[in-house]
Amino acid sequence: MAKKGVAATKRGSKRSSRAKQAVRKAVRTSAKRAKRVTRRRAASAAVASPAASSSRVEDHLAIQQLLHKYCHVVDRGTADEVAALFHRDGVLLPRHESDERHEGREAVRSWYQRYMENFRAKVRYLRHKIESPVIEISGNEATSVCYLDADSITESVNVANVAFGRYDDKFIKDEGRWWFKERTIIVYYSYPLATYREGRGA
Repeated sequence: MAKKGVAATKRGSKRSSRAKQAVRKAVRTSAKRAKRVTRRRAASAAVASPAASSSRVEDHLAIQQLLHKYCHVVDRGTADEVAALFHRDGVLLPRHESDERHEGREAVRSWYQRYMENFRAKVRYLRHKIESPVIEISGNEATSVCYLDADSITESVNVANVAFGRYDDKFIKDEGRWWFKERTIIVYYSYPLATYREGRGA
């Protein structure tokens, strides 16, 4: 009976040892699989990250270019060229003159046509510029806020004037390019310059 008890104990010990070995093997296998998954994810991220980063930089530069191009076409371009920077459903809010919303590209074009006839045609050396733009991009939409200043010489009285304000903008990426989705024009103040010296111009 004693011999049978010893044999049974040995068999139980072997079974316990084999069970422990199986558990350790399963843990090692699971750990190896986890490492392989981690390496694959890291490799995938390393491949995808540069492309995503490059795309974000390109979007940022494209929006900056849009902001600067607007200044040049408002100063020397046509109403059609300005309207072409706005999305077909774009909105213009010239808060410096009223709370009216000009919705749609044609309405935007009409506003700038009036602006050019009633203001730009009566000044020379009109110059807009922006500074300190803060651009936030989320997918195919973006926002921006930047300061603006503008100066010109009024033809009728030969007086130079300057104005300062802010642009609040929303953008949309459609058909592979960025457009103004909404532009709000805010003028803080303006004043005439007491003296100025006029150059040869262009």
